[in-house]
Amino acid sequence: MKRKILIYGAGVIGSTYGGLMAKLGHNVTLQARNNRLSELLEKGLLLNRINQVKPEKISVEVIDDSQSLDSYDYVFVTMRNDQIKSALSSLSKINTSCFVFMVNNPLGYKDWIKELGEERVLPAFPGSGGKIENGIVYYEIVSKLIQPTTLGELNGKKTERLEDLKNILRNSGFNVSISKKMDAWQKSHVAMVAPLGTAIYYDGGNNYSVSRNKEAISQMNKALKENFNFLKKSGIGIEPLKLNVFLFLPLCILNIIMRIVFNTKWAETVISNHALNAKQEMELISNEFLELAEEKGFKLDEFRRLLKK
Repeated sequence: MKRKILIYGAGVIGSTYGGLMAKLGHNVTLQARNNRLSELLEKGLLLNRINQVKPEKISVEVIDDSQSLDSYDYVFVTMRNDQIKSALSSLSKINTSCFVFMVNNPLGYKDWIKELGEERVLPAFPGSGGKIENGIVYYEIVSKLIQPTTLGELNGKKTERLEDLKNILRNSGFNVSISKKMDAWQKSHVAMVAPLGTAIYYDGGNNYSVSRNKEAISQMNKALKENFNFLKKSGIGIEPLKLNVFLFLPLCILNIIMRIVFNTKWAETVISNHALNAKQEMELISNEFLELAEEKGFKLDEFRRLLKK
């Protein structure tokens, strides 16, 4: 059965998910602003998977903030963390029973629940990344072994809408995983991506220059170990369990692995592009993670050194 879907935020993630769901046959509307709105109205939605020969134009409806909104089966909120607070009031006016928040979030869902109602909030996170150049979305879908698109109900239960969303996303070409502990999953994700992104700023270059910077790699990995040690000792927990690898691998081995990882096109697409285009968000989620740690009695000195704080 085809669904009526609104994508609230037409950047790389929103465009990729909206485009591939529309390609499957779902009725997709992209809500965009500013330059991105102009690009979509002029050129349409153009998706180009990395190593694809030429972009594919996909038919979707495009609207702006001023246009009246219809009723939707699902609303995918694909904005940066630093944009969410100002958007909640507008989101509350949309007629839907389910907001799928694909947003970095280390502090939990209290604000979302207060504005939208607990039953309408479903946390998730994308398993895709990329960049937009000249109106074309260059994207890649992340391997299931590394980071599939992950979603789950606030209470951890299995529901019909969760199963429906899983099927929609899988049939659209995404790797999908269901988590019963989305709050711990998102905190664990920030514990990982904040040091990865901050290493780019620490170095002052991109993923390739970081791979050659032994000091940046070492400080990043010390921060990763410290962050996950905090999650384990504080009782928050590490989710998924495979992320415990950052605790168990010796620093010298982790340094070698991460130098190799950062010297790849994958790291450029998934880590560097986002870090360089969303510095404000990366700084915000890093500060929020520090705030979370301080509330639990942890200082995170290594992460602070990486942040140069």
